[in-house]
Amino acid sequence: MSSTPSSSGPDGLDGSRPPADEAARALKDIDRRRDQAHSSAINSRWVYVLFAVVFFALFAAPDFLGQGATGWTSAAFGILAVGYVALLNTRSGSALLGQPVRPRRQEISGRFRRYALLTLLAVLLAGFAIQLLQPHWHLDVPYWRTAVGAVGGGALALFGPRCQQALLSVAVRGSRRAGESALDGTH
Repeated sequence: MSSTPSSSGPDGLDGSRPPADEAARALKDIDRRRDQAHSSAINSRWVYVLFAVVFFALFAAPDFLGQGATGWTSAAFGILAVGYVALLNTRSGSALLGQPVRPRRQEISGRFRRYALLTLLAVLLAGFAIQLLQPHWHLDVPYWRTAVGAVGGGALALFGPRCQQALLSVAVRGSRRAGESALDGTH
């Protein structure tokens, strides 16, 4: 019984390579699909608008409801953050937020992780420092919390998706290995 010779080389089964224009189209298609997948890893616009409205309402509450609202607004911010993270870590929750895929943890560069953790630590330390120094400030600016809430909420609603897209591209840039996707649709 004789077997037919088959090509098992790197050029394919029949020993020919694809033409240059076909290879270029395939590479463009890969880039287009990668960009499409990255845009799927971004929350829906309504999530940013909702968080902007909640951010404004929680910041403005002490100006309109009195200083007693300061205690429960801080707890509400914490509950909101924990609930958001919990939703993102479940398949149905992330689909509800309009984010069907997310980057794989191993595909996020170590350098980005270090900078992100250092930035988070700096923001937390600045928050503690501001809280400790606050009694000595004597700010008599009326409705300053409302103004901060309006500016912060507006920035979140307008620039949130672009900021998330930019952070995603920085996080996975350079950390991809050939032939692997940086996105994980299975959560």
